[in-house]
Amino acid sequence: MESIPLLQPSFSRRRKRRVTPLRVGIAVLVLVLLAVPGLSGYVCYSLTHPAKKAVEINPQMMGLTYQDIEFASTDGTKLRGWFLPAGTNDKLVIMAHGYTGNRVGDKPAMPSAKALVQHGISVLMFDFRNSGMSDGSMTTVGAEEKNDLLSALKFAESKGYGSHGIGFMGYSMGAATSLVAAADAPEVKAVVADSPFADLTSYLHENLPFWSHLPDWPFTSLILWEIPLVTGHETSEVSAVKDAEKLRDRPILFIHGQRDKAINESNSEKVIDAIHSGKTELWSIPAADHVGTFELEPVEYLDRVTAFFERNL
Repeated sequence: MESIPLLQPSFSRRRKRRVTPLRVGIAVLVLVLLAVPGLSGYVCYSLTHPAKKAVEINPQMMGLTYQDIEFASTDGTKLRGWFLPAGTNDKLVIMAHGYTGNRVGDKPAMPSAKALVQHGISVLMFDFRNSGMSDGSMTTVGAEEKNDLLSALKFAESKGYGSHGIGFMGYSMGAATSLVAAADAPEVKAVVADSPFADLTSYLHENLPFWSHLPDWPFTSLILWEIPLVTGHETSEVSAVKDAEKLRDRPILFIHGQRDKAINESNSEKVIDAIHSGKTELWSIPAADHVGTFELEPVEYLDRVTAFFERNL
């Protein structure tokens, strides 16, 4: 019989592909190039869309009379809060809370409100957009919050509150917002700024890893580039340093802890240097952390705040 030649398997003729370091490196690079923008975008969205925190107490629990209020910000976003009347209501302090908080989220807020009312100064407390009981789904760390605070001022004036003097009191983001809002509202006679940042752009350049929990490179620059795309606002819009000239004639009490890891005390010092006025003062506490002065010195804190507004409103 004629023999049939054996066919060699075709795969035996193929060259096996070798996994080389170059190919591994290219694969890793592709994964990184895909992951970095995705991760930075996720963090940017998370930072500008923090979850709301419920308002779990009310002034009645502290023996205070109050009224529920509602007003609209400049873009129509509904904001909600309280009005705490005192006497004839001819003097008023509007409070501004910190990032991810609400009207009662900062520990000095309710005790300060009570102390002010007891000294004959009415108080308006409210939730910024995307906070507490207010509408909205995005936090802009001062840009739209400035409009919220100015809308609270306009609401108070429309009701005849604070006819003899209105002041702002803010904590952290709310402190920075109080400064930039007061710069555009000359009728605001005095400001208490507890732990503000001086300039949002420079602050984020230096401290974004604290909030993002990501390495500075390459994420910080990328997230800063993405923020305006998400919020519609440049971070440069929020700068008490740039607004310093418009604050020069206003009494401002800065409160800052020397152990503040979130916003270094140098931020208050930068604003004070930029304002360059004898009407600013800094109360600096060596052992205090972020918005932590009240916890360490509660009696002196309330005494200083009430005396400051009594003098300047």
